[in-house]
Amino acid sequence: HLDVSRDIIKTITRTTDGWVMGVLLLGLQMERQHAPPPRPPLERAGGDNQQGIHQFFRDEILSTLGPRLHRPLLLLSLLEVIPVGLAVEVTGVEDIGVDLCELVRCNIFFRHLDPDNTLFGLHHLFRQFLREKAAAELSPGTIRQVYHQAGRYCLRRERPARALRYLLQAGDYDAVEAVLEDHGMSFLVTNRTATLTAILDRIPAPLLPQYGWATLYSALAYIDSAPGRVLPLLDQALAVFAARQNRLGELLTLSHIISIHITTTGHYREGKEQLQKAEQLFYQTADALDISQTILVARNLAMGYSIFLADFDRAVKFASLGLNLAREKNLVNFEAALLMLMAYIQIFAGRTSQAQVYLEQAAPYVHHPEIGLFNKLSIRMMLFSFLFHDGDFANYFDQKNQFIATIGNTLVSQSIAGPFCNIWEMDIAINQGRFEEALDLAERALAQRHSPLCPHLRSLVLQLKALVLALRRQCDQALPVAAESRRLRDLSGGPYFIALNKLVVGLTYSYCGRYNQAVQLLSAGIEETRRTSTEYFEACGLLHRASVYLRAGARQPAGRDIKAGLRLMRRNAYRHLWSWTPAAMREVLAFAVAQRLEPEYARTLAAGRLGLALLDDGTAIPLLNIKTMGGFKILHCAAPLLHAEELTPAQRELLCLLLSAPEFKLPQETIQLHFWPDSPQDTARVKFDTLVSRLRKTLAQILPEDTAHYYLKREKGIIWLAHCRVDALDFLAAVDRGIRHLRLQECWQAGNAFTAAESLWRGEFAPGVTGEDRIREFREKLSRALSDLAFAWCDLLVRSDRLPKAVQVVEKALRDDPLNDRLYGLLYRLQGQNSAILARQVLKRFAAVLRAEDYPDDEVAELIAGITADQPHEGEGPA
Repeated sequence: HLDVSRDIIKTITRTTDGWVMGVLLLGLQMERQHAPPPRPPLERAGGDNQQGIHQFFRDEILSTLGPRLHRPLLLLSLLEVIPVGLAVEVTGVEDIGVDLCELVRCNIFFRHLDPDNTLFGLHHLFRQFLREKAAAELSPGTIRQVYHQAGRYCLRRERPARALRYLLQAGDYDAVEAVLEDHGMSFLVTNRTATLTAILDRIPAPLLPQYGWATLYSALAYIDSAPGRVLPLLDQALAVFAARQNRLGELLTLSHIISIHITTTGHYREGKEQLQKAEQLFYQTADALDISQTILVARNLAMGYSIFLADFDRAVKFASLGLNLAREKNLVNFEAALLMLMAYIQIFAGRTSQAQVYLEQAAPYVHHPEIGLFNKLSIRMMLFSFLFHDGDFANYFDQKNQFIATIGNTLVSQSIAGPFCNIWEMDIAINQGRFEEALDLAERALAQRHSPLCPHLRSLVLQLKALVLALRRQCDQALPVAAESRRLRDLSGGPYFIALNKLVVGLTYSYCGRYNQAVQLLSAGIEETRRTSTEYFEACGLLHRASVYLRAGARQPAGRDIKAGLRLMRRNAYRHLWSWTPAAMREVLAFAVAQRLEPEYARTLAAGRLGLALLDDGTAIPLLNIKTMGGFKILHCAAPLLHAEELTPAQRELLCLLLSAPEFKLPQETIQLHFWPDSPQDTARVKFDTLVSRLRKTLAQILPEDTAHYYLKREKGIIWLAHCRVDALDFLAAVDRGIRHLRLQECWQAGNAFTAAESLWRGEFAPGVTGEDRIREFREKLSRALSDLAFAWCDLLVRSDRLPKAVQVVEKALRDDPLNDRLYGLLYRLQGQNSAILARQVLKRFAAVLRAEDYPDDEVAELIAGITADQPHEGEGPA
């Protein structure tokens, strides 16, 4: 009997897999040492101990088995696992399965690996011992033959990964090449790139360039882990296939080179040259392609037509072919990739509504276990790209932060997502007038040494940097930077990005006083966008050129551009354009309203993007931003104007009455009745006049001169607030929008709306304001909306692996409505997904709240039972 610690027992179990013979061996060795060592001897398999183990296996195991099994065991030790059929083939012993079953029965370091007793495994230490003896006693030719037999056996049973490992051990690289030609794509389809990498890394580096398929799949296996190694390997594979006139191999390699030029190098001109050849080969080899190869090539051709040629119709044709095949064969990794691509194509084409259809279908795959890292990253980037182009900057940053929390800041910055996020955020800063921040982002992007930007990305950064320098009146620096961005764009190519470069550089020239060059370049960019049917960039170019015209006093051509540009924006629901500064936006939109050029959409953009109301003559009035959730304050031009304590209780109550009314309007009599129900009408009217006069005076004292009348209006017995933005109404609108999206099964858009709504909730409406009826009803409406948000959103959050956020949302709703049993039921179900203990704590907490409100015990028990009826947890119950 040996006294050993719990840690040593765990180590013995791990080392021996619990096999009796292994445990006995350890016990004997420990007994000889008279005391248990810190680590069991078998775990310290080196030096004298290794010799002791081998002596044990030789004297105590092999010697008892007899010479008949000696050679078969050496042969079988070379295998990873031992199917009976393969064992017969390798050993030539027809009843070897009977012998293996007997070894298992005797606990002699063999075990069953399947319920049918046709698959066996060796303990790793015994296998190591046998393999060393096999290397010493069997000829190299015999060992190679075993590996050949095992490889062929696995191939017959559709186990290509194991077959490749055996054939590599046999040193038969020609056979490896043949297996990869027939089965290599299956590793990509099933997202087993790590397995493929581990296998192909065993091919000696000097031999790899001789084998096209091995080189091709080595390249593809590195896409996730080492993207810098991919293109050189693809070039090697292409040379092999071209020399051997292997059209299938040439096509697959070319299609991947196209993909790499899009996703990694940004060499769009080089990719364009290879696109036509790839399409020709695609049609020539169509009959030789399997389903997976067809999908993969179609995807890459679609990417090429979208980026290299901006031919979005042909891009959709190839992407649709691949997507339909992926769905037909239930190939989810390919389906995810093609949904992402379809959405990207529509984003590039400026087709917002069509893009939303595909991004809704693609978004859930971000959390799908069968989807590879590269595809998940690409889908995330597509979603970021849409939010950026859509002008939903708050959700852009929210989803980017979720992404960073998921995979880490380092991986994000080192992937293609890092540079693109920098570029998008530079433009966001320009759109919001934060030019210093945009310049800082540019400098950081250009200063990265561990992964310098390719010419494509460098051009994008430089064109925005040049614009910011021009906006800061640093034209001596801006013009050379703009010229370098044009040079790099000419080098990189891509019609979509060529057009964008012309528009942004043209705008830069305009701020540097080069009017003719600016108009010429902007006009060329607009023509480029029309050739590619990109209405987003066409609108962008028209409104930028209009801004240049307005600054030059050319009102007539400016009006034509504004009318056409805003019509495109309204038709496609565009809210954001590249490099549209607040000043330029204000000038263009004010002119549009004054000249009756799409005035309603111009007003919508001004309110949403600039926080401005535009009067009929184009005068811009900053919206009063009234914050009522969890407090009360009024902001003007983003600066606090009035806090609750600076208003009298009656003034706060009057404002809240108006804010809770439709269109912020109420009849004078309604307000008088609210405040002075028992006063004579004449007395109430005098008091009302005094209240309104003092409120107007308070506003006049803090607002810019002679502007108070824009916000507080009174006419024909009606009083109302105008040109206001109220967080409570924005909250209600966002909740309604989210629920509408959810009913249409537009879950990603619903989540975006709920995110916006939840960020607005800071507490109940106007706390401390005592008004009855209308104000109370409005508070209750907001409270119901918060509960509706929680019930609607939490399931989406859980499906997106955001359980903590779901719990946080329900807790927020419970703080507002602490007796809501449905909310406690939801919280109970959410916490139960983590722990039954946490779920029981929810029940105890609810019971305590009810008892504090003097609920009788039978009602408490009934409410608790109602919660637990759906998802009971063992041992739960009220406290």
